[in-house]
Amino acid sequence: SSSPESVSASSHSASGYARVDAEPVPRRAGGLDRPAAVRSALHAAAIAAVLCLLPLGLIVAIPMAGYFGVRLYRRRSVAPALPPGAGFKLGALSGLFGFLIFTALKVVNTVAIGAQSELRDAIIEAVRRAQARNPDPQARQMLEYFTSPHGMVVFVILAAVISCVAFVLLSGLGGAISAALLRRKGPQG
Repeated sequence: SSSPESVSASSHSASGYARVDAEPVPRRAGGLDRPAAVRSALHAAAIAAVLCLLPLGLIVAIPMAGYFGVRLYRRRSVAPALPPGAGFKLGALSGLFGFLIFTALKVVNTVAIGAQSELRDAIIEAVRRAQARNPDPQARQMLEYFTSPHGMVVFVILAAVISCVAFVLLSGLGGAISAALLRRKGPQG
């Protein structure tokens, strides 16, 4: 089911003969036009990543990345309406791109305003609050590890992995919903 197919783009010349003047458009057996899918996912992700910088933007922007990724794909592609599973995949790709763009924006912002120490202090404060809520001494000791330099790195990596998974799953869900709504709506007019 993952064997690539190739479809040539062609147009008619003034003489009426078909003219093949474009590279083959790579497609998968599921019918996704890869270049259109990647462009659509990147554009939706860029918009979502910027919206994520706004207060409460994360809540709305992450699922919308997948939703708009599918909508943009339908405008760029002549493929029939996507099934929800393909919409989920396209939405998940939008989520992955969105996570990468959002992370890059946050890193640049943190470095540009010199807020590295503020970030470190916020992590330590969060660990201290978690320790205060937990009566188990072993759990408190484990949480103390996250205040060390090595523990900070582990904490940031874990947070990044969890954030990436959330971006991908929520954007995938948005893409599946968009595909289902577009299938129900019928052919694009």
